[in-house]
Amino acid sequence: HTGSGIPPHGKPLFQQSCAKCHKLFNEGGDIGPDLTGFKRDDLRRMLANVINPSIEIREGYETYVIHTEDGRALNGFIADQDDHVVVLTGADGQHLMIRRDEIDEMAAIKRSLMPEGLLQVLDDQQIRDLFAYLRASQPVQ
Repeated sequence: HTGSGIPPHGKPLFQQSCAKCHKLFNEGGDIGPDLTGFKRDDLRRMLANVINPSIEIREGYETYVIHTEDGRALNGFIADQDDHVVVLTGADGQHLMIRRDEIDEMAAIKRSLMPEGLLQVLDDQQIRDLFAYLRASQPVQ
């Protein structure tokens, strides 16, 4: 099968590499955006987003860095905030509550929490299989 991927072979690759953070067809994690509603038939755009995750950061998934008064540097998504606290979700999925009066500086950074180089551990056929699975319009068994 040179040139085409096999969706069922791509599913375990998705579960190993992507599902820690991303959901597809109600399977996977909640750290990154749910991919089910993403325009997955646009292979070029999808490939660009996997190779360079910071190229296009979805609203609500901007990474923030918070420097605290006691010298810590924390980063993640803002899960919630009010006048008194900011709740960050880190790459590990854990929520961290920081009191506003402990924050020295807080800024959005133009870098995704998603690591680069995820495809480097896969061979060409595995990459075709993964993208065949990602592009499936129905859940794959």
